[in-house]
Amino acid sequence: MRDRWLRDVFAVGLSSTSECEPVNHNEYQPLCGKSSIDEEEAVRLLGDYGISEDKAKIRLQEIQSKKSDDVRGLFSTEDLVDVFKKLSTRPEIYHLLVRYSRNQDFLSTEDFTLFLEAEQGMSKVTREKCLEIIQKFEPSTEAKLLGHLGIDGFTNYLLSPECDIFNANHRSICHEMDHPLSHYFIASSHNTFLLADQLKGPSSVEGFIHALKRGCRCLELHCFDGPDDQPLIHNGTLTSRISLSEALQVISNYGFEKTNYPLILCMEIQCSISQQERIAQLLIEIFGEKLFLNHVSLPVDVNIASSKYRPLPSPNDLHGKIIIKSKKLPPGFSNDLNTDYGEIIDEEDCYEDNKRRSKKDLSNKKHRKLSRAFSDLVCVLRSAQFEDFNTAFNEQQSDQVCTFSENAALRLATSDAEEFINYNKLFISRVTPGTWRVDSSNLNPQDFWNVGCQMVSMNYQTSGKFMDVYFGRFLSNGGCGYVLKPSYLRSDNTSMSATSSPIASSRLSSNVYSSNTPQILHIKIISALHLPRPEQAELKANSIDPYVVVQIFGVPRDTDEVRTKTIYHNSENPQFNEAFEFEIAFPELALVRFVVLDDDSLDYDFIGQYTLPFECIQTGYRHVHLHNIGGDLIANAYLFVHIVINSKSLAIKPRRSLSRYHRSLMRRKLRIASFRSVYNKQIDDLFKSVIQPLETAFEYRHAVEQSLYGLNEMCGLPEISNVKQCVRKIASRLQKANLTGAVAIRNQSDIPIFEYSTTLPELSRQSVVALEELVNVQTEISELSKDIPRLLETSGVRGKKFTKAIDNFSYNLALLHGQTDLLNKAKQDANITIQQIFEAAETTNLLVESDQ
Repeated sequence: MRDRWLRDVFAVGLSSTSECEPVNHNEYQPLCGKSSIDEEEAVRLLGDYGISEDKAKIRLQEIQSKKSDDVRGLFSTEDLVDVFKKLSTRPEIYHLLVRYSRNQDFLSTEDFTLFLEAEQGMSKVTREKCLEIIQKFEPSTEAKLLGHLGIDGFTNYLLSPECDIFNANHRSICHEMDHPLSHYFIASSHNTFLLADQLKGPSSVEGFIHALKRGCRCLELHCFDGPDDQPLIHNGTLTSRISLSEALQVISNYGFEKTNYPLILCMEIQCSISQQERIAQLLIEIFGEKLFLNHVSLPVDVNIASSKYRPLPSPNDLHGKIIIKSKKLPPGFSNDLNTDYGEIIDEEDCYEDNKRRSKKDLSNKKHRKLSRAFSDLVCVLRSAQFEDFNTAFNEQQSDQVCTFSENAALRLATSDAEEFINYNKLFISRVTPGTWRVDSSNLNPQDFWNVGCQMVSMNYQTSGKFMDVYFGRFLSNGGCGYVLKPSYLRSDNTSMSATSSPIASSRLSSNVYSSNTPQILHIKIISALHLPRPEQAELKANSIDPYVVVQIFGVPRDTDEVRTKTIYHNSENPQFNEAFEFEIAFPELALVRFVVLDDDSLDYDFIGQYTLPFECIQTGYRHVHLHNIGGDLIANAYLFVHIVINSKSLAIKPRRSLSRYHRSLMRRKLRIASFRSVYNKQIDDLFKSVIQPLETAFEYRHAVEQSLYGLNEMCGLPEISNVKQCVRKIASRLQKANLTGAVAIRNQSDIPIFEYSTTLPELSRQSVVALEELVNVQTEISELSKDIPRLLETSGVRGKKFTKAIDNFSYNLALLHGQTDLLNKAKQDANITIQQIFEAAETTNLLVESDQ
């Protein structure tokens, strides 16, 4: 069927190729021309169908060397068919097709359904859905009519956006946008106006355009006096100057091109009163209604630990608005209407500078004047200086934003991680690159996201690994520049200990009563496609020696890096076929970076990369579209990977059964490590009383892992395989043993019931028994989840006892809620597994109708 289609495609229909219609490169069209064509025409025609010029020439020369003198240099339809099949067929995709095809050459709708459900994670795939995909990607008209997907259509499908590694659901807004601003990571730029280094480099409005087009929602402007009452922007060093009015006009024009969520301007004012008033005038004139002015006053004496604490407005509240963050006159000053300016303490915002001052310096603080007109425009967020956590928790107001230097923030994140996390639940913190980064290099933003810092400012003009990570983080939630922080970094009810904190460097397993279930990420790097030479390797030979590096960015215990072997002299379709496994304790914070490098390069080895959040990864067979050093897509350059993600509730391998002694030992460890004493026997006893039902749930979750592992083992499949693949394997064994119909699966009250009509061979019997065991455990999980509320109520944990506002009680309560969430998640997984069994049974003809 493929050969017939290719002959039609390359058939000679007209006397001259010059009379042909232009080729549509998005569709396969018949060629026209003479009975044979020369090499130049052959290369061009093959190029129209995706064959590279170099590869086409090599293959055509091989064919030509076998031709007789009278036809040498001319190529027939059969020659073109041979070249196309040889060069376009990717062996890794062909082997995948053969694995799922019952006809070897193509996938029927039944085969394709099984592939989509077993590998790609799709559910309830209908025949109509399969035919829709076939019509879209299969080039052969004959195959379309028959409902078949050949190797070319299958390749087209796997290269399409539908099989991209990035989950398309995250390309639009998918996070709740009604939380306070302090609950979000916010894409932020440092010295946005600079295009190069911090000392002598040029300043330009292009810096603002570049940052805004990349989704930045927090820009930085340093304002100084300029000639003719026109304020200027520069860095206070030897960098060039730009007009503030020009910069504001650019910001107004491009500020909401990428997204309509609020844009924050961090303005550092070093101007005279007259030019401050000019700045206020420019902001109002240029931004107009975009400028947010409806300030909601916060109480002067706010105790942030009390119920009077007022959260910041949300991104939805500020939709389409520009927010000015800067220093502001004290609240009481607004009552004095006879003065156009006031005085504020003249001090650097950066926390690190404050730490270096002596006590004498702090007692002799200088003051400087601030215009009322400008101060009145500072709404929602105002600059403040951080002293220490104790002062902040007692005095800081929710609209005050403190700036931390890179070193100071890293010191706090390392030595006072828990306090820093709790601080960032209430207030916005801004982190700037160290002053020693005069080359505009970038910090590692992950160090500060781990403790909940919202505005980690980056030098957008400098590309590289950490900028890739930054852009990767903000790919999610539609690329709007606001990413909702994980619940444990924003909720008042998730106090964290030194061992359960994301920043903890220990590689011990997570507390099993944490609401964060570790995830096991399995990545197989299968192949690459159309890799270019490193951009800056101009003098290098045409061939490259590629290898792939996979990096995990996250909390210290999750951070990892592995690499494949090198494939020599192959840029078109190198085959790696190497698998890696990563344990991710805090998946909401983790990012995965794929990097392709050239092992043959002496200096510049970077070929391409792609970074995305762990939670945006699609499982199954996926293509990774590579980006260049500047963050732009590289045409037709991909990695082909296979992704599996499994939950892991225990640090012990699922294959290792827990003995009674080990279960007892584990329980003793859980009692010691989990609930903290609140120094009140009555309350302590209440929490201890729920350990038994929680331990039961703990054992059930382990039993699920054990059952699924045993099922995979009996089916002879890798432990990362899913239930649908196991059912398919069982059906295949029964078919080969001529026992089709010997086993049936009946739906009885939404529970799979297994029926046997004959004695099964031992291997088939063990496989079916293993499947039954998994069903039984999943059913018990589902039933147990219904009793959890009753079990907790019986234990006395209810009512006002859940609201004791002391630290350890909040910690214990968070763990209790977290364990309940885990059981609810286990119930959802159980229901999904049972549904998968039904779907796979129907696809493999094992499902029989129930006697209702």
